[in-house]
Amino acid sequence: MEECDKKMKSTVSFGPADPTWSAYNLSEYPLLFNRGETDYKAVVRNGSLVTIVSNKYLLLPNEVAVKVGDVAAEACGLVPFTEFTGDWFARMNSHVLYSNRDTRVHALYALNQSYTVNGDKMHLGVGIHNGIDGHFGFYVGVFTFRVACANMVFAGMPHYEQRFDQRATLEYISKVHTRGLDPALPNLLQAITTMMERATGILDTYTEMARLDVTKELVEKIRRSRLPQKVWPDAIQTKDLVVPRMDQWTFYNDITGKVWHNEKMELRSKMELFSALHHIMPLEVPRR
Repeated sequence: MEECDKKMKSTVSFGPADPTWSAYNLSEYPLLFNRGETDYKAVVRNGSLVTIVSNKYLLLPNEVAVKVGDVAAEACGLVPFTEFTGDWFARMNSHVLYSNRDTRVHALYALNQSYTVNGDKMHLGVGIHNGIDGHFGFYVGVFTFRVACANMVFAGMPHYEQRFDQRATLEYISKVHTRGLDPALPNLLQAITTMMERATGILDTYTEMARLDVTKELVEKIRRSRLPQKVWPDAIQTKDLVVPRMDQWTFYNDITGKVWHNEKMELRSKMELFSALHHIMPLEVPRR
């Protein structure tokens, strides 16, 4: 009977560590059951267990997200949020903020140049957000604000909005840590840089686009382009060519919204679609 009990006992253990991110004191260990492989792995930092996740999970260290954000910001003319020279409610001590367990990070950047929209002086910022706990993805988004504040930690994330100060996320990329989030630095840098470059001219462009009506020529270009039909505005999802009664800003955002918010689409695919769109609708619209 004792021999039978021994045979029925099961063991859970770790396999050899993956040292890819050891420079950040992070390791990934395959989870073994009775010494056999499973579909899971453990994320360990500084010798302590952070989380158990699927083998499909792609770890992106928070420090890497911030490092790439800092490089992209400098290249695109943005400053760390603490160096913003406009008006403040309450200043931050650092443009990088971590959660209590250091498993999530939020990094904020801003343009010192102001914009006037409907008579209000406004600024643009970019937020980068990332997690290593298996429950928080990667985000980079453009947001508006009038006065900077230390409590803007979630600026740039989906649905972020504070009406009293015209704080709102305009556009964002979000990816879970699975296929489609490429932690290779050049690809991550491209994604962040693309969003930051959009911030530098986004309000001027939107203002001009809002003055221009959608034309037959524009619709034809979209329908002939390599943009898949699933990202076309609903108004032209017809067999016959229809010119919707709307401004180009609304038309453009109908397309970008379907691209940005598609969780199944890889970052590289999103960049390729925006490249195709911007050949048709340049971000810098000629002034009339």
